[in-house]
Amino acid sequence: MGNNYKFFQNKQCEYFPCHDVEDEDSFNCLFCYCPLYLQEHCPGHPGYILNGIGQKIKDCSGCLVPHCPEMYEKIIQQLGRQDMEVSINIWNLREQIWERMAQIASWNRMEPEMYRHHKAEAISGITAIFEKHKYLYRLTVLLQPFSRECIVKDHFIFGKQRIRCNVLERIEPCRLETGYLYGFHAPLFEMEETDSLLTQYYLEIFQIACMDVVREWIKGYLERKHSVKTKHYCSPSFGPGYYGMELDSVPKLLDVMQGEKSGIRWKDGKMEPLMSLVGIYLVSEEEILTDCRDCAGCIGQSTGCRFCSNYPG
Repeated sequence: MGNNYKFFQNKQCEYFPCHDVEDEDSFNCLFCYCPLYLQEHCPGHPGYILNGIGQKIKDCSGCLVPHCPEMYEKIIQQLGRQDMEVSINIWNLREQIWERMAQIASWNRMEPEMYRHHKAEAISGITAIFEKHKYLYRLTVLLQPFSRECIVKDHFIFGKQRIRCNVLERIEPCRLETGYLYGFHAPLFEMEETDSLLTQYYLEIFQIACMDVVREWIKGYLERKHSVKTKHYCSPSFGPGYYGMELDSVPKLLDVMQGEKSGIRWKDGKMEPLMSLVGIYLVSEEEILTDCRDCAGCIGQSTGCRFCSNYPG
C-alpha cells in the first residue's frame, strides 16, 4: 500500500511498529499520536490506568484503530463532530418531576386518603431505588449543534436525510441563529419481583415525567448558554409525533446523531430503550413561535400548516 493522504508508513522510525501486529505492511503511521485520545467516547476500546498522582488515564497500547487504513474515514468524521454531552443530576429536579407525575396520574382528582397513599407509595418506592442504585441520579443528554442553513421551507436537511416538520412553515429561517439535535433516555429501572404493581406503575410514570422535565431543562440550558452577551430564546422541542414532525423521522434523527452515543438505537421498528426521546431545538434572538396547542399536538401530514387555522399566511 503506497503512501497517500489516507496512508503513510515510516519504517525508519525506531518504534515501528509501535503496536504488536501480524501484518506490518498495512500498519498506518498517519495518525502517529491518536487525535481522538482526549475524547471520552472514541471508536476504540482503550483500557484505563492510574498515573503517579492517582488520576485515571487512557491506556491505548492494545488499540489499533488509528493505525488501521480502513478507519481513516471514521476518524475524520469523528474529528468533525461537535457533539456535546450534558450530564444532569435529575434528583435536583425531583420537585418538578413529582409535580409532573401528579399531573400525569391525576392525583388532584383522588380522594384525600387515596392521594396520600399513592403519593407516599410513589415517592418512597422511587427514592429507595435511587438510594440503592446511585448511578441513576445521572442522566446524559447528547446535543449536536447544526446551522440554520439546514432548514429549507418545511424541512430539515442533514446531508442525505430530509426530515419534514410542518411547523417550519410558520418560522422564517433568517430569524434563527442555530439549532440542536438532542437525544436521551430516562433512567432504566429493573422491575424487581418484590415491587408492588402500584410501585411499578409509578416507576413508569416517573420515567415519563422525567423526560418531560428534562426536555424543559434542556430548553432553559440552551437559552442560558446563548444569552451570555444578548438575550436569546429557545423554541419548544420539535420531535417525531408533535409540532408537525412525522413519526417515521425517528430512525432518520438517530442516524444523523449516531444515536448509539446516547445509548439509543433503532431496532425492529422502535427505539431501545423504549423510554427514549430524540428531537430538535431552535435558538433565536427573539421568540419565533407563540404557544399553540394545535402545533404541539400535530403529528405531521402532507398538507402541512397551510390548512391550519393558525397558519399566518
